[in-house]
Amino acid sequence: MAKQEDLMDNAEGSEQPNIEQLEAVDADHDARMAWWREARVGLFIHWGLYSLPAGVWKGEEVPASYAEHLMLRARIPVSEYEQIATEFHAEHFDAKEWVRAAKLAGLEYLIFTAKHHEGFAMYDSDVSDYNIVKKTPFARDPLRELADACREEGIKLCIYYSHSMDWHHPDSQGNTWDYPHNIGAYDDVASWINDVDKRTRYEHYLHTSALPQVKELLEKYGPVGLLWFDCGHKLTAEQGAAFVKQVREVQPDCLINRRVWMDPYGDYGNTSDNQPHVRVPRKDWESIATLNDSWGYKVADHNWKAADVVLRQMIDVLSLNGNFVINVGPMGNGAFDPKSVELLEQIGHWMQTNGEAVHGTRQSPIGKPPWGRCTMKDGILYLLIFEWPTNGKLLVPGLRNPVLKAYALADKDRSALPVTRISEEDIVIEVPISPTASTIPVLAVEFTGECDANPVRLLYTADYPNNFGAFDADIEGPTVRYDTGKKDHDNLISWTSLEDQASWAFRANGPDRLQAVLEYGAAADADGGSYELSVISKRSGETVSRIAQTVKPTGDGYEFAAFPVGHLSLPEAGDYVLRLKALSLPNGAFICLKKIVLERG
Repeated sequence: MAKQEDLMDNAEGSEQPNIEQLEAVDADHDARMAWWREARVGLFIHWGLYSLPAGVWKGEEVPASYAEHLMLRARIPVSEYEQIATEFHAEHFDAKEWVRAAKLAGLEYLIFTAKHHEGFAMYDSDVSDYNIVKKTPFARDPLRELADACREEGIKLCIYYSHSMDWHHPDSQGNTWDYPHNIGAYDDVASWINDVDKRTRYEHYLHTSALPQVKELLEKYGPVGLLWFDCGHKLTAEQGAAFVKQVREVQPDCLINRRVWMDPYGDYGNTSDNQPHVRVPRKDWESIATLNDSWGYKVADHNWKAADVVLRQMIDVLSLNGNFVINVGPMGNGAFDPKSVELLEQIGHWMQTNGEAVHGTRQSPIGKPPWGRCTMKDGILYLLIFEWPTNGKLLVPGLRNPVLKAYALADKDRSALPVTRISEEDIVIEVPISPTASTIPVLAVEFTGECDANPVRLLYTADYPNNFGAFDADIEGPTVRYDTGKKDHDNLISWTSLEDQASWAFRANGPDRLQAVLEYGAAADADGGSYELSVISKRSGETVSRIAQTVKPTGDGYEFAAFPVGHLSLPEAGDYVLRLKALSLPNGAFICLKKIVLERG
């Protein structure tokens, strides 16, 4: 079952209102997006009253993954929650230190939480006295100081604003313990849109609090690169459009993320939070991730990701033409916690050497090689290598252009590495047995002319497994869909129709015979089902090889196991499609597929 926090991340309404939608792209869109596409990576900062209790209330840890949801999860009355402000001294806050930390980590924009769902303004608001200047002993405007520091350091200032929820306001959404007649935190739009009292009071909140605060943020803090909205699915389309209109009237060049409502609103798309496995939602899109689990500082959250894990996720996003934003939740005293500082320094160390493979790059023209990922700019492919070739030969698929030079970014002399073309589309780079860098080495491949590449995956005959992941599949049919993409949810779910299928395009450089292994979870009601795994020639459209097997229950859809299911044969070099579909579903249920592996043996 999804965590409550997940439901608030980026949930979609079951049906979109039947009204004219905003255009996804307008005449000024590319001009607005230019800086964002160049930056590629940013720093999110979640800092609020919640940072001081840090997930603990009245001596007890509150059971919530996200510390910033403390007020909701502990159902803290407004009168009690307000008292946190009286203890908010933030004696170690230093805007310049925050901005320098972002810059040293190679992060080029900074998103500061001006107001989160708790309703407390972390800036000097003229709209509401419930703000950090008027209600805390700190009595300073951190957003003003951040704006100045960002300008000095060349970092783009961006602002997060929770427009749909305010647990302090008597007419907003979420707080039903102080205001029992309010819209609930998990109520969808359909549940209140025809309730005259709830709708009228909510509109009052939007027009007297949220919209005016957005206006003053844009008027008071100089050029703002981005207004980052949240939980827009809790609004109607008309209400989301009002926020778009407000931003465009004050700062036409300010970007708006899609969570201002839902697609196609906003200048770019968002995935869900902490989603390491993604399906690309739009041409321009962004993924955000914490260094541990919580967004706001949580004293008991020690589930830190290693720096190379964060970098791998970042690189995967970049290779798919996305931006990546790393979050830090400063402590209540205003300082970054030591572990966050350590991880940012490690990320920054990697960026110092390899930043040119990040900033200003665009998506991989050669797909997802099994050894890592690829980005590109200005006639250079950047090969970001997760699994170094132990035989000293890196097979790079899909590049048709003549190669001028290949070299390691960590090599100060950028000495040329030998390159051999083995086919019209594939090259091999001879590399040292041991990489020149310990954390995700990067090779640059300079080529001539406009990029001419094939993104279809190449079937590797040695060195690397041929993994066909669920999130890389093209799916079709009435029921099958991708899971959330969060940790341990990179699989297909809801596969209950014989019309459903998953397929992957690939190419082979010659005839082959491979063992197929399916990794899936299957509950008891999938027992007795059967399926077909087949290979189809794209040239002829004919099935050239197939395997039929029965489902073996694993105990649960999320208890994954790997099952060798038989061999598939390829008669010749060419383009193929690997396809999986159910043959029988006696109990109406099928597997939760994680991946298919084609391997030698």
